[in-house]
Amino acid sequence: MAPNFAAHGAHCFQWFGEVLYVRIFGVLNIEEVDEFFAGLKNTVAERGLSRWGRVVDLRQWEGITPDGKAAYAAISDWYPEAGAVAHVQIYPSDFVQSMADTINRSVARVGPVKQCASVEEGLEWLKTFGLKTED
Repeated sequence: MAPNFAAHGAHCFQWFGEVLYVRIFGVLNIEEVDEFFAGLKNTVAERGLSRWGRVVDLRQWEGITPDGKAAYAAISDWYPEAGAVAHVQIYPSDFVQSMADTINRSVARVGPVKQCASVEEGLEWLKTFGLKTED
C-alpha cells in the first residue's frame, strides 16, 4: 500500500466568459493532480456551459512526479466530454514545455491546442472558436 502524502503544488481557476483560466504552481504530485481534477470538474459543472475553452498558465509550474504526469495526461479524455473545444498553454520556456510533452500530446488528441506567450494572446485565439472571453 502506497503512503498518502500531502498535496504538493497548487492551482487556481478563474472564468473569463466562456474560457477557464487555470494557473498551476510548483511541483505537482499525484495528490495535487487528484485535487486539481476534482476542482476542475466542479468548476466546470457549476458554470454549466455546453462549450468552453481553456487557458493553462504554466509559467510558475516547476514539474510533476511520474505518477502525477500519468494522471494529469489521463484528464485529457474528459475535456471533450465536458464541452471543451480548444486549449491554450502558456509556458515560460521551451525547456519547461518539453517537460510536459506527454501531457501536451494527450491534449492535442482531444482538440485544437495552441502554445501562446500570454493570456491575452490565448484569449484572442479562443475567440476564433466563437467563445466569449468576457462576462
